[in-house]
Amino acid sequence: MSGQSPTASSSRDINRYWWAQTTTAFGSVFTAIAMPVVAVVYLGATPGQVGLISAASILPTLVLGLPAGALADRVAAPRRLLIALDTFSAVAVALVALSVANQVASVATLIALSLVQGCVSILSSVVYFIHLRQLVDTAAIGPVRARLQAGQYGAGLIGRLLAGPAIVAFGGATALGIDAVSYLLSAAALLSMSPVRPIPLTPSDQRESLLRSMAAGTRFFLGHAFHRALLVFIIAPVVAGAAVTALTAPFLLREAHIPTEAYGAIFALSGLMGLAGSALAGRVVRPGRDPRQITLVGFTASLAAGLLLPLADGPLAVAAAFAGLGIGLPVLFGSIANVALTPVLVEDAPDNRLGSTMATLQVFVAAAGIIGALAGGALGDQLGVRSAIWLVNIVALAAVAVSLPLASAAARRLRRDADADADAVPVPEAEPASRAAVAASAEAR
Repeated sequence: MSGQSPTASSSRDINRYWWAQTTTAFGSVFTAIAMPVVAVVYLGATPGQVGLISAASILPTLVLGLPAGALADRVAAPRRLLIALDTFSAVAVALVALSVANQVASVATLIALSLVQGCVSILSSVVYFIHLRQLVDTAAIGPVRARLQAGQYGAGLIGRLLAGPAIVAFGGATALGIDAVSYLLSAAALLSMSPVRPIPLTPSDQRESLLRSMAAGTRFFLGHAFHRALLVFIIAPVVAGAAVTALTAPFLLREAHIPTEAYGAIFALSGLMGLAGSALAGRVVRPGRDPRQITLVGFTASLAAGLLLPLADGPLAVAAAFAGLGIGLPVLFGSIANVALTPVLVEDAPDNRLGSTMATLQVFVAAAGIIGALAGGALGDQLGVRSAIWLVNIVALAAVAVSLPLASAAARRLRRDADADADAVPVPEAEPASRAAVAASAEAR
């Protein structure tokens, strides 16, 4: 398993990796908020055209996700690719910012930017995990992932607070420019990190057909009882979450009678819950604890907490409390589960299959999100918004509850097998000269 031992050098590099990821998360919020504003206010886009802009960012995941994962597994220097993607993104966003500033942008321009960002996102999100495994050992990856996720939640929360006033004061072009600068700062942080050894690629990896590489992620999830069950725990919350998201606005504003001025505050609470969950995950997902069990419990608790949302009713204080908890607590438990999921996949996936595994998961999640959103809207029309929210949450929770005993037992078997393998492999004591060589090698990295 590739990864470095924790040294002063690796700690510094993890800090810089955190800065790189946090900076881009902050800048991306400005583009996400500015794009619809520019489309509607400056370009007079119709709701259908705004929908096309949003869909354009999702489409690359469905179309290019599997090829992107297969290609990522053949990258020997993932950090170089991350730097190239940051630079490319900075140029793309800056060009659109200039077109908006000079009043030559069009809806097609924004759709093209969404497509570009979607393509970059699917590749960079896969390479992100591959490079993370270069930086830290599998046993320590949980707390590091928690810290990275907390930075992204915090940056997103601050970005949402600042993006609106920035667009009002300086215009949409400036907001896009901030995002372009954030990509350049991320690239600079990555460039300042210490060199790492390239990932060794075997000739068989290079010769393998792209189609077979693309199918490797699917084989991973279907090849073991735990990973098959894990898909249920990942997909069910995504379907339910997408369905509930599609129904949340009409439910809160029309049925729970939440005032418009309080609507945004409820979602700000979800950002704080995500930040709190990431911080808590850093303590929960520790070496020695089984991240598989934490993942299962986290996703189950997330779905159970979602049952609080349709209880929002009655006096404003009561309705707002149930709404805030019904939206925020699933985010809190889901962020813990997401952090725990990282060491599970990094440990279980073969070294040369992490990219295809992560890409396959993202394709499954994107497809589940689309299905959930469509199902939520259809059920809301047929049953009513509150009843639809009840139904999707109960069905999703029932699916994971039925799978929990089998998944937990399969997780325990994997843990016992891993412990047995570790006990069976003798670790010879290094000679003094060898120890010196190892120390020198670690310092050089």
